[in-house]
Amino acid sequence: MYNNKVVLLFSGGIDSTVLLFYLIRKKYDIFPLYINYGQTSYEGEIAAIEKIIEGLINNKLMIINIQDVSKIGCGSLVGEYPNDVTSREDWYKDEFFPNRNLILLSLAAAYAYKINATNIAIGVVGDSYSDTSKEFLDEMKKTLEISLGKYNIIAPYANMDRKKVIEDAIRYNVPIELTFSCNSVGNRHCMLCTSCLDRENALLLKKLAIQ
Repeated sequence: MYNNKVVLLFSGGIDSTVLLFYLIRKKYDIFPLYINYGQTSYEGEIAAIEKIIEGLINNKLMIINIQDVSKIGCGSLVGEYPNDVTSREDWYKDEFFPNRNLILLSLAAAYAYKINATNIAIGVVGDSYSDTSKEFLDEMKKTLEISLGKYNIIAPYANMDRKKVIEDAIRYNVPIELTFSCNSVGNRHCMLCTSCLDRENALLLKKLAIQ
């Protein structure tokens, strides 16, 4: 039913980079897709992507620019920073960009349709947001089947703890140091948001595993 072509929603962060190495191990023909929706992290993400995929996969990175989407979004991803954050839950709330994964998956499906790929890969982890859950992905798959056709949504870390992502990063020898995971700043890591802290934890655990 499904061929081996996959459109990978790739941001240069830990989650999508680990997923990239997962797909390589599974011998998929990977078509990386980066969507610029006006996120503050654009500069850091693009720089990370270029370093990570260099010489790694055959197909060229596709970049889609829809920066104006940020005008109808909200949260730190588009520059609306929280004033007072005291917990991870607060960060998750303030980082939330409404319907982001619905938008990204819809565009990935359109690209997949164009190149005759039957797989879409997205590096969602756990169910911190309403559009990262397994339930959301299952319903999205049904919607795409009605609008375009049958697509396999590859999201091996959905509903899993981030610990599994880090374990696979170490097992696959993922270059975590090349990734960019920040939800607040574009050209450096803010070291405050959940993405920055998760990346630092992954770097530490990788270092300990190598020793």
